[in-house]
Amino acid sequence: MKLTKLTIRNFKGIKELTIDIENISIIIGPNNCSKSTVLEALCKFGSSDTMLEKNLYHRHNTSNPISFHATFSDLTDEEINLHGIRASLHGPTGKFIVRAVYRLGEKVERASKLSGNEEHDLGSDGWDGKMGGGKNGTHFLSAFPEVIYIPAVKNANDDIKDSSPYMKTLYALYKDVIRGLDEYKEAKEKTQLLQDKINSHDNEKIKFFEEEVQGFLKEVTSTKIRFNVDVNPLDEIVSTSLKPNFDFNGLETMLSHQGNGVQRTFMLSILKGFKMYMKKYQGEDKGVNRPLIIAIEEPELYLHPHLARVFKETLYSLADEGFFQVLATSHSPNFIDLAKPHRTLAKLSLNEDKNVVVSQVNSDIYGLPSHEKDKFQALLRFNPYVNEIFFANNVILVEGDTEVVALKIIGEKLVSSGGLDSEIYNRTSVVNCAGKGTMYVVLNVLNNFGVQYTCIHDFDMTEHNKKGEIKTVAALKKVLTLNHKIERLCDIKGNKKFVFQYTFEEEMPPDYEKGSSKSFAAYEYLQGKELQDMPPRLLNIVKSSYGIRLQQELDHSNSTVLDYYNWDNLNQARSEWVPPDDSEFIIAVWKELEGQEQPEPVK
Repeated sequence: MKLTKLTIRNFKGIKELTIDIENISIIIGPNNCSKSTVLEALCKFGSSDTMLEKNLYHRHNTSNPISFHATFSDLTDEEINLHGIRASLHGPTGKFIVRAVYRLGEKVERASKLSGNEEHDLGSDGWDGKMGGGKNGTHFLSAFPEVIYIPAVKNANDDIKDSSPYMKTLYALYKDVIRGLDEYKEAKEKTQLLQDKINSHDNEKIKFFEEEVQGFLKEVTSTKIRFNVDVNPLDEIVSTSLKPNFDFNGLETMLSHQGNGVQRTFMLSILKGFKMYMKKYQGEDKGVNRPLIIAIEEPELYLHPHLARVFKETLYSLADEGFFQVLATSHSPNFIDLAKPHRTLAKLSLNEDKNVVVSQVNSDIYGLPSHEKDKFQALLRFNPYVNEIFFANNVILVEGDTEVVALKIIGEKLVSSGGLDSEIYNRTSVVNCAGKGTMYVVLNVLNNFGVQYTCIHDFDMTEHNKKGEIKTVAALKKVLTLNHKIERLCDIKGNKKFVFQYTFEEEMPPDYEKGSSKSFAAYEYLQGKELQDMPPRLLNIVKSSYGIRLQQELDHSNSTVLDYYNWDNLNQARSEWVPPDDSEFIIAVWKELEGQEQPEPVK
């Protein structure tokens, strides 16, 4: 089964938060916005803890309970028949919807939703599935996925102790191997004989000790005390001697002697190896395919860039193959991959009330038409720097590398002159959208993700095309339509848009030489210029994009800029052109969310 939705209420820094979960779910956001708290909440949800401490309640408000909700889908027949699930499924959907509610000083109330809607509410309607059972809620715990938490900073020595989940997997593997050896079977028989002989002893010293203990207990019990030796050779052999050794140029060293990057990769490799082993050799055994969720903080930490890329690809491929789901926090644009299905990106931030809120996008890209989704995913795949748009406080979108060069060079000069705050410059990402055809697709994504941006593009209103031919009325209509889409997408969320009246190169003065590389030509020309010598229109566009107020603000609306042009075909195109309906190209997910029924208030 697959975790598809997680809701957290009143836990640590989170008042209320719901996140959609996929095979790969990456959580991003600034420091201290509760990214790690989401991972910790998932761990608590699946733990055997029956009570939670007061300091875990949001702002120490214990009048409201801490609660965790989860929805699981895609259950297999084997999972449906598990003792903790078969009488606990949601009737209308067949999903497994569970919650755990912790009221201070009371034992946790675990339940599953059998009827009604799928909402993660705190009411009583539909929550009739009793998920306690067994000792300390073992039915719930056996049905809940195993969560392996890999924090950002931790010594791997803690993870090679007997009780760690990593070593348990190794023990299980080695026990299976050792159990089949003839030498072990013989040793087990002799050990049993030894144990029987020890326990049938007539040793004066041990008898004296037993009588003394019994004498102390006789006031409260009449039961006799006898100490027996219980030898479990298999457990003893494995748990006392199994140690991972690393051979480096013939020198064997312990895991604790390896770098943090190797340690974290090793922990993940254990899980991968064990899952592959179970799949190959014990795939039919009951419980083998219990869901596993890897909750990992900043997987890019401590890794060389090339190894980080390999680590990411391995992690993603294992999740895609169904070995486990991954829930990770990250500060790296390079760890995001929305170019394939079953990925989701959640950005946490603090609103004006200092409460954690989430903006989310998945690989469906908000329901974009397939051809537009393909454009966006190709852009992400071949230009990973585009992922910076999800991390930045402010984004400037441009059509190509030439504009990126110009924005960065002029921005640096503005900082040096004191005209631009260095923090604003450093926290602004200038992103190449590879043309207007991709740009307006990116705008849809950013509008829904809640990122502020400035858009700069060529107006492309020229009388002749690149071949020197007069542009047809039909071709000019296409330009009008694309420019209109970009302007509407910018306007709808109050973002700025500026245009080059023709193209970037046409903004340059006569002494500008294009050269074979347009971006390098721009670098050479602009690098040697002082601010006062920059082309005025270009300089004003750059200043406005970085938020510097001008004496007279720029008006680059399509209606204003179009009045600069006048020729027959364009005039005919303008008279015949009909703007597309907003519904044809604007996908306003935030409006749909505002119209949804809100969950019941916490009681």
